[in-house]
Amino acid sequence: MHTAGLAEFLGRAGYKVQHLFARYPEWGLGRVTDALPSRAVPIEFDASAWNAGEIQARYRRAVDRFSPDYVVITDAWNMKPILAEALRGYPRILLYQAQENLCPLNNLRLLARGPEQVEQCPRNQLATPHVCHRCLAERGGQSGALHQAERALAGVGTLEYGRALRRSLEEAKAVLALNPSIAAMLEPFSSEVRVVPWGLDRERFPWPPPEPARSGETAGGPPAMLFMAAVAGEFIKGFHVAHEACRILHETRADFELVVTFDPPGPGRIDGFTRSVGWCAQAELPRHYQAATMCLVPTVAQDGLSITSVEAMAAGVPVVASRIGGLPYTVVDGDTGLLFEPGDPVDLARAIARLLDDPGLRNRLGLAGRERFEAEFTWETVIERHWRPLLSARTAAVGQSRRGEVSP
Repeated sequence: MHTAGLAEFLGRAGYKVQHLFARYPEWGLGRVTDALPSRAVPIEFDASAWNAGEIQARYRRAVDRFSPDYVVITDAWNMKPILAEALRGYPRILLYQAQENLCPLNNLRLLARGPEQVEQCPRNQLATPHVCHRCLAERGGQSGALHQAERALAGVGTLEYGRALRRSLEEAKAVLALNPSIAAMLEPFSSEVRVVPWGLDRERFPWPPPEPARSGETAGGPPAMLFMAAVAGEFIKGFHVAHEACRILHETRADFELVVTFDPPGPGRIDGFTRSVGWCAQAELPRHYQAATMCLVPTVAQDGLSITSVEAMAAGVPVVASRIGGLPYTVVDGDTGLLFEPGDPVDLARAIARLLDDPGLRNRLGLAGRERFEAEFTWETVIERHWRPLLSARTAAVGQSRRGEVSP
């Protein structure tokens, strides 16, 4: 969805854009249920063609037909350097969606230590390849089947893959990271690393928000709505942390309700203080944010950039989020929201109680969040501030370099 948004708003800004994506039904790749807003071209594969060499060849032919001035590679798992190899000769921009290529195990540098127990890993594949490959050999079976198959397809852990990964970073016109911590890990291996966030379509979140006012805003009104917009059934999203924090609070107060997107279960009451609204399409989410008193982002994983926190700020809703990954970059503690220690329900409960008890603080944080969204995270701002300067200088020798040499 982020690649589609980038393509759409680059097109709106006057660039000629073609969005290429693989369609491989056996892996469930390339399923498109809604009309894409930009010129999107699927590259079709069947089982006989689903290998690295043929993937490289088909992408190269598709890119050659379009003959662009720049290629933006947005693959979010392990195939980024494989595609970069195929497209040598074109000026390439590598867009990192999270920590792909840094953590071959799960893209998150997250280690399972037991049921509902995780440890944040301080290492990354570029700086400590041998340690990371040993970790992958020991823990690779903990990944889902698709992760394992994709790693095998890319050749992760081989010398050839390692060389291709480093070469992709060295030769890139620019390497774009979603937050400063990811950028810092990439900077020793590329001369041009920039922090460039995703954007959001401001039209999804009209301002001022429509009436009625959010729940929990007036004394004696309906309970405050603590909204968690995530796949709550995924452990890394931290629903267990939010639920425990709310259980602690519910022992002494009943002026709130935890509302989550959850599939399964579908819409309905989960317990005395928790309600599911089921799975929500993008078009449905704004009304839930706009009805919320606050948005909870209790992730236990090092996300690249929390789109949930940005959506909440777009809706003018204060955010209570884990102090981890990209969240301290998007949520300014004490200004647009409150940060708490990741995985700590007691600390989260304190932050929630603080906002429940202080409507003035909620209002101030929500308004500041909307201002930050307008200043930093609309697609128009992202394109003008980051992408237009990046794309302003055409490469004069593009035509000469497309026989396989590295662009000057």
